[in-house]
Amino acid sequence: MNPSYDEAEQVLKLPNPYFDRGIRRGREEERKEMLQTIPIAIKMLQEGRELQLIVEKTGLSQREVEKIKQQLEHS
Repeated sequence: MNPSYDEAEQVLKLPNPYFDRGIRRGREEERKEMLQTIPIAIKMLQEGRELQLIVEKTGLSQREVEKIKQQLEHS
């Protein structure tokens, strides 16, 4: 017996603690990664490196690097 599309949709709507835990763990790892790359971006900005190079080397978005640059300029 094959489940119908509606039944599958209902199952997907059920709470899934494993999925939720995975999302939380992924966010924690992403946060740790960002905390490691931000000092690298700061150093590169202080050295006068181009934004695009910093984006490529750190994995941060251009918007994130620009935000860091603005904070450095105002400190």
